[in-house]
Amino acid sequence: MATSGALPPPPDFEAWSEKDFAPIVAFLRNVIGITLESHRMGLMQARLRSRLQARNLTSFTQFHDQVLRADPTGWGTQVLIDLSTVNHTAFFREPAHFTFMAEKVAAWLKEGPGLPVRIWSAGCSSGQEPYSMAMVLAETLPPQQLPRVEIWASDLSLEMLKVAAGAIYTSRDVQGISQQRLKRFFLLGRGPREGSFRVVPEIRDMVKFRHVDLRNSVWPVPTDLPMIFCRNVSIYFAEDERLALIERLAQHLRPGGWLVMGNGEIIPGVTPTIRKHSPSLYQKEA
Repeated sequence: MATSGALPPPPDFEAWSEKDFAPIVAFLRNVIGITLESHRMGLMQARLRSRLQARNLTSFTQFHDQVLRADPTGWGTQVLIDLSTVNHTAFFREPAHFTFMAEKVAAWLKEGPGLPVRIWSAGCSSGQEPYSMAMVLAETLPPQQLPRVEIWASDLSLEMLKVAAGAIYTSRDVQGISQQRLKRFFLLGRGPREGSFRVVPEIRDMVKFRHVDLRNSVWPVPTDLPMIFCRNVSIYFAEDERLALIERLAQHLRPGGWLVMGNGEIIPGVTPTIRKHSPSLYQKEA
């Protein structure tokens, strides 16, 4: 039976099919700006179908026509954003990047006594990256210098930002962290939170979370940053959009500032204002 107020489906229509899912793929690409890779289609369909059935929707087409078209900035779009972004992250992932960051920050603090140093973690997911940055800095810098460091962390997913701000992680999330770091930087959950780990206030206070959509033309982030971490974010952009993303990130770097990307990211070509220093490090022209 057709839903009230909607046109009847064509004879060959099959709910939750690949054909039924096609308008969602197009909406992700054309409206949200996320290119859904083929190997992630099946998981995305299953996760989205579960969410929609809980809201008594009977097909992807119904969701597209009655929810996304009716309000392209509403709850449906946010659900797609939350489900289509892969939140694969870990504490101290690609550790050489954190060592590089700590060395640079220590030097900048010496060069500009009294001035703050701000670093941006763009695409912070559930918070492991910016908290790792803060922990490494706490291990490296004298305690009196820590208040001069600000870590700005942002993500497209409101769901992930909520998790990140809560700073509570499971035992699986903290696997691989040394006992020394666990003891220093985490509080062990008690009672109903037993088995969980929460980042200590000293580290949480160093991180400021923001909701930032990197597809927008204006970002509520400083434009004179000495370093930006934007690791494994460009994979959500079509190949022809990746250079534009890097160029816009460079606009938020001060001359000589650094852009840190994931080791496995492939960026075609170069941009007018930023040059490749190593496979994952880029520097803005001074």
